[in-house]
Amino acid sequence: MQKNKKYYINIIFMLILIGAVLYVLLKDQDLGEIIAALKGAEKSFIVLSAIAAVTYVVMEGISMLIILRSLDIKSGAMACIRYSFIGFFFNAITPSASGGQPMQVLYMHNDGINAGASSVTLLFWTIIYKVVLVVFEAYVFIFHRDIAFEFLDGYMWLFIIGMVVNVVSILLYSIIVFSKSGAQKIVYFVTWLLHKLHVVKHKEQIEEKLENLLKEYQQGAVYMKTHIGTSIWVFITTLIQRIAYFAVTWFVYLALGGGSFSCMDIIILQSFVSVCIDILPFPGGVGVNEGFFVDLFAPVMGHSIAVSAMLLSRGVSFYILVLISAAVSIYAQFRKIRRYGRSGI
Repeated sequence: MQKNKKYYINIIFMLILIGAVLYVLLKDQDLGEIIAALKGAEKSFIVLSAIAAVTYVVMEGISMLIILRSLDIKSGAMACIRYSFIGFFFNAITPSASGGQPMQVLYMHNDGINAGASSVTLLFWTIIYKVVLVVFEAYVFIFHRDIAFEFLDGYMWLFIIGMVVNVVSILLYSIIVFSKSGAQKIVYFVTWLLHKLHVVKHKEQIEEKLENLLKEYQQGAVYMKTHIGTSIWVFITTLIQRIAYFAVTWFVYLALGGGSFSCMDIIILQSFVSVCIDILPFPGGVGVNEGFFVDLFAPVMGHSIAVSAMLLSRGVSFYILVLISAAVSIYAQFRKIRRYGRSGI
């Protein structure tokens, strides 16, 4: 009940943020021009942007399917896609996208997938997901650095912080998975620090829980060392997932009559939004994502068109997906209740 209350509070907070952001972004704009741009948007490209957005969530499910099958767990494609939508929904309504994976583990458990397998699956995918972004941005700075320096401009510091956070995350995950002694040192340091800051009272109990969690991650170490082929396939599916998400803005750009910038240019700019905003602890990045999008794309499209593009792009890639994933989550919950009812639990 307490957990549900937190989710409701986060949803209310997100709605307030949405209202505040829309007010700030639209109060000095010509609403007639924005509405006209939205009405005049090419519907076929909007449909393609929606397909790209759904592909983003579906490809995470495909990655999970690949990993679970390699663990000899016979999970279906639709079940894995359902886990992906559930993760999207709870990530969207919790700060720092912290609620998705615990709920995915829960629903995997309901379907008979043990905690060890689900932990390995989600940890493995998370590492690859971050690696793909870092590799993509490395490619950008090797072959398209002029775009980065031209458009990031005053936001370069935020981009650098975002990249550092992603690289450090990959390193920490890798230490936790591949180095037992290194992982234990991290656990002891973190619990000692939290104890000194009076965040946790019973240090020994926390250490014991984290030790048990590390044992599960050690299974991930064995898995990742012996499944290089799976790593390659998951990297490919995750790369498609990332590009599909970034391509939403490209289709929106075309829908609004854009054509001066190439598909790669728009995808690169959208990737900058992800790097800079994903590290911020707001549910779904609401508020900062919209504002940053407009600032970054205004030189490309003009300010009023950038606002229209933001409304369409965020509407398709976030708000509509939240509604779809909420429906999937509700379906999964009713499915769980119905199954337990039949079993007499």
